[in-house]
Amino acid sequence: MKRISSQPGNLMANRRGTLQPAIAVALLAVGAAMALVLNSLWKDAAVVELRSAAEAAALAAAGEYLNEARLDPRTDEETLAAMARQKAAVVAKANRVAGQPVLLNAAFAGDIVFGRRVDTPEYGPTFLQTDQGANAVEVRAARTRAFGNPLPFFLGGVTGQSTGDAIVSVEASFDNTIDHFRPVAGMPVPALPLAILAADPAGERIDTWQQRIVQRGGTDNFRFDAETRRVIAEPDGIPEMELNGVPLNTPASEANVLLLDLANGLDEMRINQQIIDGLNADDLQEWNGILPAQQPFNLAGMATITTPVQLAFEEMIGQQRICLLYGAQENLRVPGWAMVTCQGAVAIRILQVIPEANERATIVIQPTILTTRTAALAQFQSVEDEQQNNSWNTAAQMPQTYTPNPYIYKVYLNK
Repeated sequence: MKRISSQPGNLMANRRGTLQPAIAVALLAVGAAMALVLNSLWKDAAVVELRSAAEAAALAAAGEYLNEARLDPRTDEETLAAMARQKAAVVAKANRVAGQPVLLNAAFAGDIVFGRRVDTPEYGPTFLQTDQGANAVEVRAARTRAFGNPLPFFLGGVTGQSTGDAIVSVEASFDNTIDHFRPVAGMPVPALPLAILAADPAGERIDTWQQRIVQRGGTDNFRFDAETRRVIAEPDGIPEMELNGVPLNTPASEANVLLLDLANGLDEMRINQQIIDGLNADDLQEWNGILPAQQPFNLAGMATITTPVQLAFEEMIGQQRICLLYGAQENLRVPGWAMVTCQGAVAIRILQVIPEANERATIVIQPTILTTRTAALAQFQSVEDEQQNNSWNTAAQMPQTYTPNPYIYKVYLNK
């Protein structure tokens, strides 16, 4: 009778042969699960990168659309929109998603679309595409199989999916119905302690903002080169204005510009600091931390631009800054000082500072278009905010309607 061997070695060999396929299947399942997790994380990261690129492109498009070239009546908004789409495409391409640059179609009906948000009875808030009078820009960024640039996935042979899609859509809006300016997150208001004569009710003076800028009665001798950051003696289609201070011991009413006492006591050093740095919360503390953009308020001012202040203005040549407009004024006892009513804000660029005798100076400026995060829009002002903002000056009247500011905008992401 033949005995069957039952040695342990043979049993273990048989068992290993039985377990090997199971282990392989288990490892494959674990690998597939890990690949799915990694692919999900990979896609989430790609979406974040894609959104960042789209947001940067949208903000760049809005900024370019609000180019100061729109102050030249020869410039049409279709041209500005086309330039803005190209700018957005360049900015997007500088960003990478999953190791590849973000490519946007800059055609009119492509990935960068300008338009207006309007309320319609049938559909509610609706985006209407237009390059004319736009107040928003939408950017659609995608990495999809349909466009031939999908996201590559890990272990596609195991998971059954070698690529994936990522699509984001963002919208940047821009608005110029501004209630006031307020320093935000340590960012001062980019404003000068300066006010320009708005108009002459008697119609006798022509050295006013209304005559020189609005009605385009100013000269056009300079342009600002954005690439070299230099002022060049060439026309650019934007009128200029000479701001003329007065010599010492001369009434302020003879000037068309005033340095304002925005918590600086009209002290040269403090004025210079505000010229260079802008206005912070301490400078605006008397006005509840804000600088009104439309609401009238009274301030003391000085029409003599002394040599140290002239030097500070020279450092600002080519820079964009906000300043105020003033109308009614009353000379004070101190020669060259006056109490004025400020109402309205504009954006200017200093082109030239011309020193003259006896602490007098002429500053050549032109209007510009400035975007700032410190602008507070009228559409977001509640009744309580208006009451708070008005509490410091009971004589002031809140505007019944807000006038859009052609020189100052706020750009913000809302989608």
